[in-house]
Amino acid sequence: MKTLCFVTSNKDKVDEAHKILGIPIEIVNLEIDEIQSLDLKKIVKHKAEEAYKRVKKPVFVDDVSFEVRAWNGFPGPFIKFLRLASNDRHELLLRMLSAEKNRTVKVIAGIGYHDGKKVHILEGSFTGKIVPRRGNKGWGFDPYVIPDGFRKTLGEMGEGFKNKVSHRARALRKFKRLLDSQKAQNPL
Repeated sequence: MKTLCFVTSNKDKVDEAHKILGIPIEIVNLEIDEIQSLDLKKIVKHKAEEAYKRVKKPVFVDDVSFEVRAWNGFPGPFIKFLRLASNDRHELLLRMLSAEKNRTVKVIAGIGYHDGKKVHILEGSFTGKIVPRRGNKGWGFDPYVIPDGFRKTLGEMGEGFKNKVSHRARALRKFKRLLDSQKAQNPL
């Protein structure tokens, strides 16, 4: 397969995508205006459309929703904006949750892939518990979330295991199936 363009500035996301998809990925670092919405699919679709307009070839984007059950799904896709309020948004989140007994979170990765004809939206998710920092592997909120059915945070699991159970891994596997089916339908 040809190199696939991933519009992101996050090298960690690119590394995960490359390992799971098993294809060459080109990082395209573009500033794309992001719509403000609690609807992750709407955000990802808009980002994919805008990225395609600028790159002018098949491209994919991603975004995340971090839905705290005690807060009726907030902050959702706005999780990234907690970093504006604090150097360590995850510690800020823990302080904000200090009075909550229910620390359940649903983490969703949305991938938008524009193949030149249409936008495909793929999601992967898991549910877990938010805990004080444990582990130093991974990045982002990995040390703060224990997926349901496990005893370790993503930050304690290590990359190989995380790339089997994380929200992004699940979305990327769906994306890989889509790419494989398109390749089968249009062999070169």
